[in-house]
Amino acid sequence: MSRLWIAFFGLLLFTPDLLAQHSSIYGISGHYGWIIPHSSELKAISQSSPIGIQLDWSRIKTSDKAWESCNCYGQVGLSFNYFNYQNRQQLGSSYNLTYFAEPYLSYRNRVFFSLRAGAGITYLTQVHDPIDNPQNTFYSAPVSFLLVLGPNANYRLSDHVTLTAGLHYNHISNGGMKQPNKGMNFPTWTTGIKYHPQPIKLEAREKKNDQKGKLGGYIRAFGTLPEVDTDTLSGTDNSRALLLGISGGALYHFTHTNALNIGIEIVRDGSNAQSTTTNDVPIDPYIIGLMLGHNFVFGRLTFNQQLGWYVLRDELAGNRDFYQRYEILYRLGERWQVGTSLLAHGHVADNLDLRLGYLIY
Repeated sequence: MSRLWIAFFGLLLFTPDLLAQHSSIYGISGHYGWIIPHSSELKAISQSSPIGIQLDWSRIKTSDKAWESCNCYGQVGLSFNYFNYQNRQQLGSSYNLTYFAEPYLSYRNRVFFSLRAGAGITYLTQVHDPIDNPQNTFYSAPVSFLLVLGPNANYRLSDHVTLTAGLHYNHISNGGMKQPNKGMNFPTWTTGIKYHPQPIKLEAREKKNDQKGKLGGYIRAFGTLPEVDTDTLSGTDNSRALLLGISGGALYHFTHTNALNIGIEIVRDGSNAQSTTTNDVPIDPYIIGLMLGHNFVFGRLTFNQQLGWYVLRDELAGNRDFYQRYEILYRLGERWQVGTSLLAHGHVADNLDLRLGYLIY
C-alpha cells in the first residue's frame, strides 16, 4: 500500500505541462463502509466492513459547448480503487476501474456540492464456489461490473487543493451472466483530497438550451444473454438464453437537470421459454411492466431510476409485484442514446443489459 501512495504523489510532482493545461485534476481518497444483507441467508457473510483506497484522474469541461449541453460545470475521468472486504476467505478483495462523471450542483462558493456516477469493471479475488465458498452468493464471476452513485461535499482549501467528503453507494454484479448473482451493495463514507496543477476559475454563465417545461418522449431497445440457473430448468446444465426488450414513454423536464418519466416495457426472456413449472407447463416468456421514474440529466449523460409494476409476469418472479430499473445513458448527437441498465428486485440484482435509445422532441 505504501508503494501506491509513493507512485501517486510521484505522479503529481512530475506531471507534464501538457496534462496540466487541460485542467487535469488528481485525487486520492479513502473509503470505509458496510455491506447490506438484502436476504436472510446473507446476514452472516455481511458482518464485515469494507475499506478501500482510490486514485482519480479527471478533467473539468469548461467549453461553451460543454456548458450548453447541461448548464453546469463538472468533471469526467477515470477512477481506480482497491477494496478489502475484511473477510479474506469468503469475500476477498477487489480491484476496480470505473469511468465517472461528476456534475457540480453548485460552484460559485468555497464550499460546493457535486454528484458522482460511475460504471466500470471489477476483478474479485474470492467468488462463489459450491464446495469451497458456498456462502458467497453475492458474486460468482471473477470479472464483474461495478456501479457507483453518490453525493460529494467539496471545500476549496486553496486554488490548487480541494478537500472532499461523501457517501457513495456501490453495487457489484455480473449482470446475470453467471449464477448465483445476488449482487453486493455496500455504501461507503469517503474522504479525500484533490490537486489542481493549473486551476481554472469557473465563471458564472447564463443557462442555455434549457429543457425546463418541455414534454418529450423516448423509445429504447435492449438485450442481454444471462445464464439460466439449473434450478429453473429440468435437469439440464447451465446455459445462456437471449433476453430482448423494448420500452417507451413520455418525459417531462420540470427543471433543466430533472425530468419525470412514465412508460411501458415489453420483454421476451428466453430463459422462461426454456423453463417449465413443476407441472411441466411451459412458462410464458413475455413480461410487461408499467414504469414510473426520475431522470438526472447532465448534458449528454442521463441517470434514470424507475419503479416498475408487473402487468404480466412469469411464474419465476414469485409473488413480487414491483421491481426497479437503473439506467446510465450517453447521448450521441441530438437524439440517439447508448448505455446500460440494471434490473433489480429490492437489493437483489437480476440482470444487466445493453441499450440503444432514441429521444422524441
